[in-house]
Amino acid sequence: MPRKLAMLLPALLLAACTAEISERSLLHPTPGGALDARALAQAAPAYAMSEHRIAAADGIRLSAVLLRQPGARATILYFGGNGFTIERFGSLLAHALAPLGVDLMIVDHRGYGRSEGTPTQASIEADGIAAFDYLTGSLGVAPSRVIVHGQSLGSFIAGHVAAERPAGGVVLESSATTTEDWVAANLRGARRVLVHPRIAESLRGRGNLANMARIEEPLLLLVGAADGTTPPTLSQALYEASPLPARRKTLAIVARAGHTNVLLQPEAIAAYRAFLESALPER
Repeated sequence: MPRKLAMLLPALLLAACTAEISERSLLHPTPGGALDARALAQAAPAYAMSEHRIAAADGIRLSAVLLRQPGARATILYFGGNGFTIERFGSLLAHALAPLGVDLMIVDHRGYGRSEGTPTQASIEADGIAAFDYLTGSLGVAPSRVIVHGQSLGSFIAGHVAAERPAGGVVLESSATTTEDWVAANLRGARRVLVHPRIAESLRGRGNLANMARIEEPLLLLVGAADGTTPPTLSQALYEASPLPARRKTLAIVARAGHTNVLLQPEAIAAYRAFLESALPER
């Protein structure tokens, strides 16, 4: 979920009003450039990088990078949050995940980074399918070796992909159940009385709650204990809604983490490592 809107909601306490929540208020395309090879080499020297262009269903071209290291046990297909672009955060993400012994494909949402087009919630979810099919089709990575990972906005893409395609595992980081629940979680106390949210039809019911019944792969839910944008209660609700047995799902509420720095915490990486050990079949 975007920080801009989360910061807007407290300001609405100044007067009773109606808060319009539309796709335009949630999606903020951020153009960007390529991942700097020198920055990547400093942050995660084990990785070798290749750049890719993925054709979306409507012909839009999506920008992606594939980072590979020797002996990788899986490939993480990563979809970032609303402010994420490969150029801005790719090296930091690679630094966090490289110690897990995984390859990493990062995809810029349409309209973000070097990807073409104008995003809508439906289009970026469809783009996630295109990225998964490219990774497992054109690049030949076995679906059972793909971990679909999304953070915040990207978690809804990851959940959609996992509901539509078989994968090796699913990681939903800083996620939410529905738009309605997210808005309610951000309107606490007096805000519930003073602010009257009006949610666009295209966003009603959107979120990962509807995907839980369709995700059959091992599931890891990561969330910061101090996350004020997508509070831990939302990830807890997703965990409880998943029909998977306890041995195939994990909820990790990470101490000292907020909305965007979960993977920078050793506790989160330890939970991720344990998840990979249980989720992946023997090589």
